[in-house]
Amino acid sequence: MRRRILPVLLVLTLLVLLADLAGAPSGPVRGVGDAVLGPVERLVAPGGGEGDRLERDNIALTQEVRRLRDRQGVTDQLGDLDTGDLPSVTARVVALDRAGASGPDRITPDVGRRDGVHRDSAVIAPGGLVGRVVSVGEWSADVEVIGSGGSGVGVRTGAKGVIGTLSGSDPTTAHAADELVITQLTRDRVAAGDAVTTLGSPGSRPYPPGIRVGTISRVAKAPGALTDTAVVEPAVDPATVDVVAVVTGPGRTAKRAT
Repeated sequence: MRRRILPVLLVLTLLVLLADLAGAPSGPVRGVGDAVLGPVERLVAPGGGEGDRLERDNIALTQEVRRLRDRQGVTDQLGDLDTGDLPSVTARVVALDRAGASGPDRITPDVGRRDGVHRDSAVIAPGGLVGRVVSVGEWSADVEVIGSGGSGVGVRTGAKGVIGTLSGSDPTTAHAADELVITQLTRDRVAAGDAVTTLGSPGSRPYPPGIRVGTISRVAKAPGALTDTAVVEPAVDPATVDVVAVVTGPGRTAKRAT
């Protein structure tokens, strides 16, 4: 098709040039040339065909579908966030930092001081507790993931609410890098499958009570020890967190998981 049109295009172009050289009025001649040659040039020019237009439309449609799927995924996650009556602001995780053997030690949500975020604010994902805010900028914040940084978290375990301290490592217990441990537990008071929730901090900072932390996967009973150590599977994988809620103030919390 293009090979047959090209000779016609060349002839018409030659006629327009001859008319210019002969001193013919340029306006009408070029107007006719534009009207005739314009569509022809668009047809034979690279990238101007119907196939190229369809390809561009297909790319645009694919991008729109991806955008809508991403928006729907975020909406679904927001629906799964449970902060009780705690005032909070939702955010997207935009960076992971200081990766350790168990995954990132810190994450960065896209909210900061302008959104009412303060240090020692609890950060919650759809599955449960992520950690606490350790530094705040105007537009973002750094969140220390539970189990990192050497700080413990007071927790309650099981229906009886057995109290313990959860941390990221225990030299007396063999456990995977992505597991947490609770030490100094009263003998035979907890079992595999028990839910672990936050005990609560004074003034609910950094941790309000009743936020899910994880589930006990096994209980270690060291020979001669007076207490048990429970290995905990975290409720949240910080490497896959996308949407979080950052607590901005105190309030009545959700019921403790059982």
